[in-house]
Amino acid sequence: MPDFDAIIIGAGPAGSATALRAGRAGLRVLLLDAKTFPRDKVCSDSLSSAVMANVRDLGLEDRLLALDHVPVREISFFAPDGVTVTVPVLKLDSQMRAAGMICRRVLFDEMLFEAARELENVTAMTWCRAADILIKDGRACGVTVDRGGGRLETFTAHVLVGADGANSFVARKMNMPLYPEYRIIAAQAYFRQVIGLRGHAEIHFPEETLPGYLWLHPTRTSQTNVGLALPLESWKDKRPRLEKVLEQALASTSLRERFAFAEQMGRTQVRLLPVGNTLREIHGEGFLLVGDAAGLATPCSTEGVANALVSARIAAEVLTQACRAGDASADSLVSYPGQLWREIGDALQMSRRLLTLRTPKAIGSLIRSASRRPHNAGWISGVLIGSALPSEELNDLLSYLNFFNR
Repeated sequence: MPDFDAIIIGAGPAGSATALRAGRAGLRVLLLDAKTFPRDKVCSDSLSSAVMANVRDLGLEDRLLALDHVPVREISFFAPDGVTVTVPVLKLDSQMRAAGMICRRVLFDEMLFEAARELENVTAMTWCRAADILIKDGRACGVTVDRGGGRLETFTAHVLVGADGANSFVARKMNMPLYPEYRIIAAQAYFRQVIGLRGHAEIHFPEETLPGYLWLHPTRTSQTNVGLALPLESWKDKRPRLEKVLEQALASTSLRERFAFAEQMGRTQVRLLPVGNTLREIHGEGFLLVGDAAGLATPCSTEGVANALVSARIAAEVLTQACRAGDASADSLVSYPGQLWREIGDALQMSRRLLTLRTPKAIGSLIRSASRRPHNAGWISGVLIGSALPSEELNDLLSYLNFFNR
């Protein structure tokens, strides 16, 4: 008999949420992480309405709202030509107590990890770096971890879950395709004394960053999370230093005065992130991939936490069924990618299409339309950040804007 039903490698949002749900279902879970908590991560610190809804579904809404955060009730969009509009952030569920928030990941990730660790049948171990994957008869069945100082330990399980981020050790050991064309590159830093913050999120589209975007997210610590993200293929054309691109964007006409007295806290962090691709292989013999390990970030907004939590919910359901049936073959786990892509696949593909709108003309047109037609502003906001769901109306808009951009 294996040591555990499931071993989850990586205790970020996807890993901790998978452990929490699987533990509640009665499975014996080992949750491992190479670092300890609290620990920070390169991120915009923005938790969308979709994240809030998933946290509520986990029963952790009260714990989340107890963390230091800035409530996000509105979001402002700034076009390259200076046109701007502010729109409300809508709740996905009327019962939600908050539509969105800006919360440091160092706090959010620890909250999820602690919730999972509190369960009696979840064993959580930090400072445990995965050193090898055990394979028997072609199937993943355990992991050897390095606990530091040359101490190696081996644990076995019915199913492994790779929740170990964009450069997933599990994915590499199991020879999963990398899909390098489906990636974004992002730079992020904290500043203080940024002028003109109004307590809500800001999305800017300076020409220096297109087809990417720049964000300004105020935090409760008087610091502002500032960053930009753009598709890797557009960055590859000129391969500029992303730190320099961020500097140029902050020196643009619309932002220069606001950063005149700003002081950067620490260095600029740069990272690559895989984005959602419904062709991506995310399971195999005895294992599943969740969160960034599965490459689930949204192409337009680069937001990954919401889809990570969705993948955790579906993965926990599938691995629970597999463990109870005593079958962790790839065939028994195939319902995981099937369910996941059915739930988020159309939105991922639409988000990728919406990147074609990231031109000065199209963005200016959308923001002007939102300012003139407040009843459509929320929908247009979804188009701008890439969260709009596929519809006939959206297809018509895409056709019009593609013609308009010629």
